[in-house]
Amino acid sequence: MKILMVTMSMNIGGAETHILELCRELISRGESVTLASFGGVYADEAVRFGVRHVTLPLNTKNPAAVMRAYRGLKKLILDERFDVVHAHARIPAFICGLLHDHLRLDGYKFRFVTTAHLDFSTNALWRKISRWGERVMVVSDDIADYLRAEYAYPRERIYKTINGIDTAKFSPEVDFSGILEAHGLDSSRRRIVYMSRLDSDRADAAFKLIGIAPRLAEKYPECDIVIVGGGNRLDEAKSLAGEVNAQIGREIIKIAGAVSNTNEYCSAADVFIGVSRSALEAMSAARPVIIAGNQGALGVFDESVIAPAVATNFCCRGHECATEDSLFSDISSVLDMTDAEREAMGEYNRAFIEKYYTTRRMADDYAQMYAETVASPALYFGAPDVVISGYYGFGNLGDESLLDAISTSLAKEYPGIKIAALTKDPRRDSKRVGLRCTSRFNMLAVFLLLCRAKLLISGGGSLLQDTTSKRSLRYYAGIMRMAKAARSKVFVFANGIGPIKHESNKKLTARVISQADSVSVRDADSVAELVAIGVAEDKIRQSADPAFALEPVSPERSREHIAELGVSGGYFAVSVRPLTIRGGESIGGEAENRAIIEKITESSLAVAEKYGITPVLVPMQTSADTWICDEIVGRLKSVGVDAVTYSPRTAAELMGVLAGAKFAIAMRLHVVVFASSVGCPVIGVSYDPKVESMMRGLGQEYCAKLQRDAVEENLASDIIRYADEVLENGDEIRRALREKAERMREASQSDINAVGNLI
Repeated sequence: MKILMVTMSMNIGGAETHILELCRELISRGESVTLASFGGVYADEAVRFGVRHVTLPLNTKNPAAVMRAYRGLKKLILDERFDVVHAHARIPAFICGLLHDHLRLDGYKFRFVTTAHLDFSTNALWRKISRWGERVMVVSDDIADYLRAEYAYPRERIYKTINGIDTAKFSPEVDFSGILEAHGLDSSRRRIVYMSRLDSDRADAAFKLIGIAPRLAEKYPECDIVIVGGGNRLDEAKSLAGEVNAQIGREIIKIAGAVSNTNEYCSAADVFIGVSRSALEAMSAARPVIIAGNQGALGVFDESVIAPAVATNFCCRGHECATEDSLFSDISSVLDMTDAEREAMGEYNRAFIEKYYTTRRMADDYAQMYAETVASPALYFGAPDVVISGYYGFGNLGDESLLDAISTSLAKEYPGIKIAALTKDPRRDSKRVGLRCTSRFNMLAVFLLLCRAKLLISGGGSLLQDTTSKRSLRYYAGIMRMAKAARSKVFVFANGIGPIKHESNKKLTARVISQADSVSVRDADSVAELVAIGVAEDKIRQSADPAFALEPVSPERSREHIAELGVSGGYFAVSVRPLTIRGGESIGGEAENRAIIEKITESSLAVAEKYGITPVLVPMQTSADTWICDEIVGRLKSVGVDAVTYSPRTAAELMGVLAGAKFAIAMRLHVVVFASSVGCPVIGVSYDPKVESMMRGLGQEYCAKLQRDAVEENLASDIIRYADEVLENGDEIRRALREKAERMREASQSDINAVGNLI
């Protein structure tokens, strides 16, 4: 893969080190990496290990410089035809974003991603002109929250990584004798090392350290303080340090300024003070670390502060800043330890980095983002090849996953295919899935789109049924008839058909299905439904739900998501929905909803107490399901069960969490699909024939039936009995589900292959 990294400059700093280590790891994997920046010490280092560097004035907002950088990047991109252009700061991202919007030549259009290293200050102008790429990598959850809050960036396209540390470079074995000689330090004395840029927004802890130097000199006369970093307050720090040294009567404070051999300074520390990457590098060097900076402080790093440290990328955003007293106390607590205790703390820190913060893992995260970006549909120019229609834009994770699965599978199979989608919320969904989206309710716009398209895919889900809504069936049938009128082909794609109760709707469905150019359904019951209303059986092909094509996030990421919920042991997932849905016809009433709550609470309580595992309630459609999930969680907590509600950000994330679950209880169809796809035993709660049909297709008998107008009295006891069985036979069930899911994936791929004959 050819990758272009673009950043402002490559002088010493945390983001610059992040880029340097990423480039180094990608080069070691055989990738082609070009780096564009204004240059700097780290640019020279990157060149030494095989990165091509192009110098451009990317470090300034000056309009003339911005234009020179724009022209230089344009020529570079057109000459080299990079697969991915990756911007790491706002000015480079703005320029690359303009090029991504406007640059195309002979069908070439580069894919554009960014990394958000910080939560920048913002205003109306920055919100308008900022470009965040097709996908964004962040280094902490709070930066992801910032992107969603300030820029309405879709969370489905935000990836998270860590600041990967080169554990060979930052090692306890590093020789730091040169540091001692350079600063005239006695090797027998203990050293307090502070490292961060000495800028106005970074240097607070450094000046507090200088302020407490007299107290430290009095209590620990054998200690020295070394302050590392350059910036706009460096001269001020030197002046103040000189005054304090004169007051104490010796040069206790050494100001090193900006250096490139930061690994040697980390190894020289008996106590290290810093934040973010600097703190992680010192931990890799097996040194005790105090986390303190301008945005907050967490004190001495140990098990008690892992969660807030990780959540803020070791920057402590949202936490109180250190005071001189608290900093003095933290330093004292480390210096008062025995050598063995400090050594044990350093070994713990080193092991933590080796487990969670390696450059290998960081590069894995970026490689995943690059691969998924390149494989996903790209925004196009001109007429679409395919228009996808379905129940999209309503916030139902299961249905939204169908659009993701179909569009991504098409993009992988047919590179360069032009895809449009009809959704309820085209502005949001265009950002979320990267497609040209049109309002499903703007019939003139839909017709004009279909007039230019080769194929309509009426895609996935139970679109042709009139049980929950009569209007729904007529809408989707109408879109198919409109496509035919516009001379576009029609593919009824992996639909779940029925139940269809009304005779007029049966006739309408039979007519539009018979006129379609290709028809596939996801289960045998749908085949039977179509044959029963008069569709020729040889017209119908049975495939599988497109969501079987989706992949889960890594097990490591899944463990992080579960840890964020506060779940430390075994758990089981529970997908529950109310039987009355706003905006649609009722399939139950308030009494039935209360009964569902009681039965699911009863069964979840029994399983949690018997097996000591945590119920994790999953609202698949946030607007509809959250209240009922929260009520069940509240009831469970009131009797001492530590249940949680978990709202997954993406289908891949949910699949990863389900992969680690003991089993799942699923009212929502796509929880059945996602669970079985990753081999998680699943107990269906069949409020609709589609759930029972899917369970039957998977060869699973664990399905508690639910009447449409009543909640079965024995629902809870059925779920409890099934839970006992799936927990007892879990390994066998997992093997069977994985085999069945693989066949489902193959069947789903047959639909993607069939598209090639229609476009």
